[in-house]
Amino acid sequence: MEISEIIEELEFNNEEAVEYLNNEYSKIRSGRVNPIIFKDIKVNIYDDFMLLNQISNIQIIDARTVFIKPFDKSSINEIIAAINKSSIGVNPILEEGFIRLSFPMITEETRIKNVKNAKNFLEKAKTKIRTNRENARKQIKQLVSISEDLIESYNEDVEKNNKQYNSKLEKIFEEKEKELLKI
Repeated sequence: MEISEIIEELEFNNEEAVEYLNNEYSKIRSGRVNPIIFKDIKVNIYDDFMLLNQISNIQIIDARTVFIKPFDKSSINEIIAAINKSSIGVNPILEEGFIRLSFPMITEETRIKNVKNAKNFLEKAKTKIRTNRENARKQIKQLVSISEDLIESYNEDVEKNNKQYNSKLEKIFEEKEKELLKI
């Protein structure tokens, strides 16, 4: 394996860690409902599991209210069952041809808990970055055709990359923390 391939793999894996953090943060609810929280809800319909957003229209009415209008009205009960099984924490209300979800106001206690969860996700992403760094260092050490000075130089490049991605993760966390604590 060439050094350029090692660095390229490191970059790719570190970008995955950033993507992981952004994905997890999109699921943490701040003051306003985000349609991404419905992304993983699977509905047992037509003898198969389908994603909620594939079988219905999800409409954000205001900061705390969502309307879900199924494309097929006969699937409403299955959608309600899937929402009840999910971890979004609301009870669906059946209305004329659609489902209404009213999310509760976020309390200060919930905001603090959400920041704590965000911090945990940050630590997991940082762990991924550290693991990527160690893997790259091992691969560099296994290169037999280069001198100790070059190995040290490449390790410095890896460390610089590590610091760059850690600061990127910290910045993402700081933005999410501000969003979560904003009333």
